[in-house]
Amino acid sequence: MGRIMKEDDIFISGLFDLMNLRFGPSQGVKEAFGGIEEMAELQREFQIFQRGRSLRDCVAVLNLGGFWNARARNRWLELIGDLVNYESDVPGVNGNDRVMNMMVENLASRYPLPVLFQAHHSYGEEGRKVVVRNAPTGRFYMEQEHIIVSIPMLPRTAPRTVRQPAKAARKAPAKTSKAAPKSTRKAPRRR
Repeated sequence: MGRIMKEDDIFISGLFDLMNLRFGPSQGVKEAFGGIEEMAELQREFQIFQRGRSLRDCVAVLNLGGFWNARARNRWLELIGDLVNYESDVPGVNGNDRVMNMMVENLASRYPLPVLFQAHHSYGEEGRKVVVRNAPTGRFYMEQEHIIVSIPMLPRTAPRTVRQPAKAARKAPAKTSKAAPKSTRKAPRRR
């Protein structure tokens, strides 16, 4: 999915942060109200998440595509929309439907769990599947049960069809041009 974000891949962690704040644990009542509890109320009122609906549309409606860069937002929405073309950890259910089904069920439950969105490497153990699982914590420093949604991604430089061994992927490309001669000039001394 790095092929979709391209040079805007620098925004991916911030975009995940937006989603994780929106679906994260509530921080309290009144002025601290938010997170998954607010999402559950919005779901009851507006039915944002529905089976058969696109996760991309829900992300767009909730303005979770970022606001600081229109190109990055549109690419992020394309990336989320592309989950329909990925398998999930449930046989016969695509990635979009897996996430949407979980969101509908979770937000309808009496005590909805916070949802943590993250990515995993497509060449790793979980492969090119959208994975949804319950976990005793979100991040290790958050001692509250979460639902983890992990979507497959590749670095934008990785070829889509050829698997690179980990060592080869980390190896720097060979230089083809001659290096400029070193200057004989000394750097100024610090006082």
